[in-house]
Amino acid sequence: MLPDGIMAPISRSLQVRAQAAGPALGGSAHRNPQLPQNHATARVVLVASKNPVKVNAVQRALQRCFPSLELAITGREAASGVPDQPYGDEETLAGARNRVAVLSCAATATGLSIATATAAENSKIPPSAATAASLPRPEGLSPSADLLVAIEGGVGTAKAPGQAGALECFAWVCVRDPYTGAESTARTASFALPGALSDLMRDTGMELGDADDAVFGRVRSKQGSGTIGKLSNGVLDRTEYYVQATVCALLPYMQPQLYGTEYGRFLGSDEPCTGASQRPDDNNAVIK
Repeated sequence: MLPDGIMAPISRSLQVRAQAAGPALGGSAHRNPQLPQNHATARVVLVASKNPVKVNAVQRALQRCFPSLELAITGREAASGVPDQPYGDEETLAGARNRVAVLSCAATATGLSIATATAAENSKIPPSAATAASLPRPEGLSPSADLLVAIEGGVGTAKAPGQAGALECFAWVCVRDPYTGAESTARTASFALPGALSDLMRDTGMELGDADDAVFGRVRSKQGSGTIGKLSNGVLDRTEYYVQATVCALLPYMQPQLYGTEYGRFLGSDEPCTGASQRPDDNNAVIK
């Protein structure tokens, strides 16, 4: 397993709000969690990161899946309980679920009632990782959050023929309704890393973003196009790479009549989401 990576620099505070969004986080408008959402009310979504790539990916995915809903999307730092560079699917998925569980714990501490068991029971964290309940909780969390989303990037040993010894890159997305406890996860596609990156990460314990910067002479690449953007010559950047997996994680919330009524609260109905747009204008949000 890779040793703990170098701590990444804290990214700038980022807030995303859809046009005509409702009350800001921390506002006085709180909805009864037992009642369907009012479609005229902006949905408050917390992303367990302030990295603009992750926040923008969640924003784009939600706008494409729920084009008729008004959204207020904000990034919050949340501890993962796993190494800075998770290794393998189990550790990476645990990191995403831990981040969401930390937001849930913090929400509970501010008075939000969630119909779930303890965070440690829900997150199914490997014994070697810290429990969500013991991780630092973000401050200033609003008890009116409607959805919690986390994206955790990881690496693992490539298994495809011809890639023996190489590392592959992937990410896990976790989405949770903090009121009902309904949770959904999805994994991105994976791609093999070139030898220069794999070797540097193994030899030094660097996380992928830092290794990318060192090999390609870039600065904070993980807050930009990412490694996938560099390797694909811009055909696919890190934001769009995360968008597709986030859409997959949102499927139960789009089709609650198929996946379970516990996923229907965000949409405000047990009926399927209609009118979803494949590629709406992704620039209709104000970023502060």
